[in-house]
Amino acid sequence: MKLKLYLTISYVKYIVLMLIAFLLIIWLTQIIRYMELGQSLAIQLSHVTIITSYLLPNAISTILPIIIFIASCFFNKHINQTNEISIISMYLSTKNMNKIILLIYGFILVIHIFNTEVTSVNAYNKYKFKEIEFRNQFKIKNNKNEIHIKDKINLFYEKKNQDNSILEKVTTYLIEENIVIISEQVKYNQSEKEILFTFIKGQRISSSNKEKSFTNFDKLEYKIYNNSNDKISFDKDNYNFIQLLENDNPLYKKAAHRKLIDLLFLILILTISRKLIFINEKSEKLIANYTFNLFMILTCFTVLAFITKLFISDVLTVIMFYIGSITITLVTGILLRKRYAFL
Repeated sequence: MKLKLYLTISYVKYIVLMLIAFLLIIWLTQIIRYMELGQSLAIQLSHVTIITSYLLPNAISTILPIIIFIASCFFNKHINQTNEISIISMYLSTKNMNKIILLIYGFILVIHIFNTEVTSVNAYNKYKFKEIEFRNQFKIKNNKNEIHIKDKINLFYEKKNQDNSILEKVTTYLIEENIVIISEQVKYNQSEKEILFTFIKGQRISSSNKEKSFTNFDKLEYKIYNNSNDKISFDKDNYNFIQLLENDNPLYKKAAHRKLIDLLFLILILTISRKLIFINEKSEKLIANYTFNLFMILTCFTVLAFITKLFISDVLTVIMFYIGSITITLVTGILLRKRYAFL
């Protein structure tokens, strides 16, 4: 019983570690993609981190097959290097080992389906709403004694007062109006739709084509309006399998059919991995086995992608799409089954 538990925990550990590593890379990539210079780094980073976190369940569904494969390779290499595979084989029959792996894979399939149809759909819907809120906000850079709004204003100041409500010794460039304002103080208030700058005691210099002037003032107000008004646009990731099938958009219906083939591809990866994790280095060189499996997976994936492209382009009917996809998946599985028939 302890050996079964050890085998289960060891293999699942590799899957979880690989999943976390890949998700962190994807998350970081999404955060960098969203980062803009038009907003305070601290504010933007916190918002973007939350927004992009809603994309992670969807990413899990996408990368799970490759995670299973890579984790299986690492696990197999570990138990070969430590000779644990020989010890496991002495105390557990092939039937018992297969039962353990099938139990793990059954659990993975259940989690995958629930994540794909429930968790990722709900998270992606939240992502869409948060993304629109973020896009419609003022994109303000406010650090290092500078306030910047792209194509609107550049404001440089020497210091702030204690409660940060008043800026001292300020030079402001109104980009659109081609105006420079030099003032002793600036107060600014921000709301969802506008920012009001109040300049106190200074000079206003205009050198635009419409106006050339130099003006002293005691108080001058300037407003910047938020004209961002992006609307939410839903796509196929906002719907589960049933909703995609019931949608009037033919591309959404095709996305539903693709989900079934993606599930079939995951089952193929699980089938390959089940054989892969019990390869003994005495039978074949490990790297050669990993490379062969990877080549077969990539070939299958490439052909499936090509078939899907033909399906989306209306070159293939639904029946032809299923026949082609299932055939290439079964052929890949049969070829690998023959190679590892001794296991």
